[in-house]
Amino acid sequence: MPHFGTNELKRYDVIIVGAGPAGCSCAFELRKHGKRVLLLDKHDFPRHKPCAGGITIKALDQLPIDISHLIQHCSYEMVFRFDKHRKVELKNEMGSCIMVIREDFDNYFFNETLKTGTHFKKVNKIKSIEYDSDKVFLYADDVRYESSYLIGADGANSIVRKLTTELSYKNPVYAFEGLVPKTEENKKIKTEFIFNDRGYAWIFPKENHFNVGIGNLINNKNSIKTRKKDLYDFVYSRFKTENIENITGFPIGTEGLDYISLIDKIFLVGDAAGLSESLLGEGIYNAIVSGKYAAKSIIKSEQEDRYDAKYFYNSFLKKITNELHLYKKASKLLYGYPKISYFLMKLGLGKKFMDGYSEGKTLTEILKKRKLLPNY
Repeated sequence: MPHFGTNELKRYDVIIVGAGPAGCSCAFELRKHGKRVLLLDKHDFPRHKPCAGGITIKALDQLPIDISHLIQHCSYEMVFRFDKHRKVELKNEMGSCIMVIREDFDNYFFNETLKTGTHFKKVNKIKSIEYDSDKVFLYADDVRYESSYLIGADGANSIVRKLTTELSYKNPVYAFEGLVPKTEENKKIKTEFIFNDRGYAWIFPKENHFNVGIGNLINNKNSIKTRKKDLYDFVYSRFKTENIENITGFPIGTEGLDYISLIDKIFLVGDAAGLSESLLGEGIYNAIVSGKYAAKSIIKSEQEDRYDAKYFYNSFLKKITNELHLYKKASKLLYGYPKISYFLMKLGLGKKFMDGYSEGKTLTEILKKRKLLPNY
C-alpha cells in the first residue's frame, strides 16, 4: 500500500465521491437509516456546474427536499422545431418541467444534505482505490479512508469508474451552453428544443436570462462533435446577438445502457454510470434515483441478509437501463427520421409525452404503462 504522511484512518459506513444530486440523494437515503456517511468532492460549494437547469416533474417527485423557492420558470408551453417550417407547440396547465439555476440547486441540496449529519471533505486528488471482501480503502491527499461501501457519483469523467472498472466512454456526447440576457424584444420566447442532424439546441427561460445550448446526442465515431462556434451560430440565428455569457463545454454521460455492478462494495450512479438518456440528454432524474436506490440496495441487503447489495442494485439498474434503451430507440427515430417524428408528434404523440411528463411519469410508464422503479 502507498505510504502516507498520516497514520490516521478515517472510517465510515459509506463514502460517496461527488456531492452533486446523485451523491446527495444517496447520502440522504443512507442517513435515514443512521449510516455514517462521508461526501468527498474536489470543489467547495457553491460551485459552477454546466447544466441547462431543467428539472422534470418525475425528478422533482423523487427529491427528498423542497426546492419551490428555487424555481425560476415553469414550462407550461414548449416548442419543438424540426426545421424552418415545421414546429410543434405543446401545452399542459401543470407544466412538464421547472427551471432552476443549477449552481443554486446543487448548493441548496448539498447544504440540506449536510444538515442530515453527513460529513464532507474537499479533496484535491484521489490517488487509488483498493478493496477486499469486507472493506474499501480510498487514498486521497495523503489520507487513508475506509468504508464498507464506495459510491462513485463523480460525473461523466468519474475517477471512481476509471480506478475500479474497465468501463470507458468511447464516443462521449458533448455540449456547449451559455447565458443570453433577457430583453424586451426576446422575453416572450418559450422553452424550445430545436433539432438538427447531430442532436438539438435548447432555449430554457430563467428570470433574467435564457440558458441556451447545443449538443450532439448522436454518439458514434463518425459524428461531428459540437463546437463553440455552433453555439454562437445558433444564438445569432435565434436572438440576433453574439452576446453570450459564461460559455461552458461539458460531456454528457449517455453510455451506460448496459452498466451493471461487478463489485459488491462499489457502485456507480448518475453520469458516472452513464445513465443520462440519449433523447434529450436529461441526467438529473436518473442521478437522483440511482443515488437513492444505491443506498436502498445497501440497506435492503443488511435487512434481509440473503443477497448482497449488488444483487438489489443490479435489479434496479436493469429497469433503468431498459428505459435507456427505449430512449435510444426514440433518439434514432427523432434524429434519423425528423419528418416522420414531426408528423408523429403533430398527430398526438407529442401531447401524450407532454401530458405524461407533466404528470411525473417516466418513459416506461408513458409507453408501456407499467411502473419503472422497484418497491424497496
